[in-house]
Amino acid sequence: MKTSVFVLIFVLGLISCKDYLNLVPKNQRVVLNVEDVKSELLAYWAGHTYAFLPLPSYGPSALSLPFYNDINAQLCLYEDNLDVLHFKDHSDINTECMNLYYESVDWKGISLAASIWTNCYASIGFMNSIIDDLAKMNSTQVEFETINGEAKLIRAWNIFKLLQFFAPYGDNKLGIPLNLSSENTTPGKRYTQTYIYDVLIKEVEEVAAYTSASERWNFFYTPDFVKSFLAEIYMFRAGSAAAQTTDWKMAEKYSEEVIASYIPEDNAEILTDLFSSENVSYITDNPYCALKLATARFCSIGNQFTGIWGLNNAQQVDEGLWSLYDANDIRRNAWFRVEDNNGIISRYIAKPVVSSWGPVTDILVLYRKADLYLLNAEAKCRQGNELAAARMLETFRAARIPGYNISVGNNVLDEILKERRKELCFEYGSRWLDMKRLGIACTRKGYSKESEDVQTYTLEANDYRYALPIPADIELDYNNISQNPGWTNFN
Repeated sequence: MKTSVFVLIFVLGLISCKDYLNLVPKNQRVVLNVEDVKSELLAYWAGHTYAFLPLPSYGPSALSLPFYNDINAQLCLYEDNLDVLHFKDHSDINTECMNLYYESVDWKGISLAASIWTNCYASIGFMNSIIDDLAKMNSTQVEFETINGEAKLIRAWNIFKLLQFFAPYGDNKLGIPLNLSSENTTPGKRYTQTYIYDVLIKEVEEVAAYTSASERWNFFYTPDFVKSFLAEIYMFRAGSAAAQTTDWKMAEKYSEEVIASYIPEDNAEILTDLFSSENVSYITDNPYCALKLATARFCSIGNQFTGIWGLNNAQQVDEGLWSLYDANDIRRNAWFRVEDNNGIISRYIAKPVVSSWGPVTDILVLYRKADLYLLNAEAKCRQGNELAAARMLETFRAARIPGYNISVGNNVLDEILKERRKELCFEYGSRWLDMKRLGIACTRKGYSKESEDVQTYTLEANDYRYALPIPADIELDYNNISQNPGWTNFN
């Protein structure tokens, strides 16, 4: 199914201070029936899908998914997949781009932290209102489940992203603040990660038990999204300070259901098409992912149409990642462009596919079947079933590498994790979160802001910077919330 988003827009009241946990209820918006509640939810999607429409706001922030193109670009700067020494080679890289570069090259991106924090909490507050409004209305089971299921999943997904990016992986006490009521404007304290995970799993598994079929306007309330989301929650918790003994078993269960009929792609054109689009659209029954959302949101860093990526002739892949691919791996052709300029080889990144024309400048692909397939293989391996995991990995590589017939060998887990890096590169912080959960150290050379000379930067395994700083001018000035360890007061 490919369809346009139903458009119903309204703007909610603003407040003046930068207090993003004080999730103020809607101002002067009368909700009379279930159709009004549905229109609220549709406004959330329509406002940030179409560039010509105003973004609806909640509290002090315009509503937006946390991983639009500019944020994805900043996360790529955090990861070890981008050649940061070539970042400024392209003509579209201006002073604003370099400012983001300098705060990201040593993993201290305060603006990145502020954007994710505010976008997620604004969406949580808005969904609180929709859920509370719906509870007061007379609705059929289908109306309740399709609206409530969508709103609860959006809320839970934003909560989970906050937990992934802001909670220190090894400190259970330092979870995130949470408020699930639109009537309560008092910010919640920083709850433990165990508590937050319990809330998440309860909410998502409640939606998983709903029996109503998805409607045409549902984005997240689809079976593949729900199961994929649960699999990711259990996978990420499994290595954290909040880990439970059944986490890998549950991650295997839900990912197994998603990939039951999945056959890994063996065609470079399919892989390219997953990250390209010519029309504003969303697809929820794609055979290769849970959701593909193509929007008309302009880039604010770099060229307004192409961002930092140029026409897929700007940013280059790190040699460490490039060397992992076999010479005839179809992903080399799908996601990279190799050019030889008088003996100088440039390996440009073409994921996502960008162009200087057309309405689409932002493409979001969530929960690819390939991701769930590798997650399932890792879950099997973590539980001691290395033989089954190895067979899965061999099948996957045979699809990605024509003529592949090599046994995985003894280090099955290491090979699965290498495959995840190759497969999920440049996708909305996937590699950064893998680096965090796996405790990966990173050393790279980049340009210094002070001298513009090349300098060596190091991120230690389990480094404090893996937990982004709570934005000081937003929360620490207004709410009694402790900063993450290692970060100073940015005032």
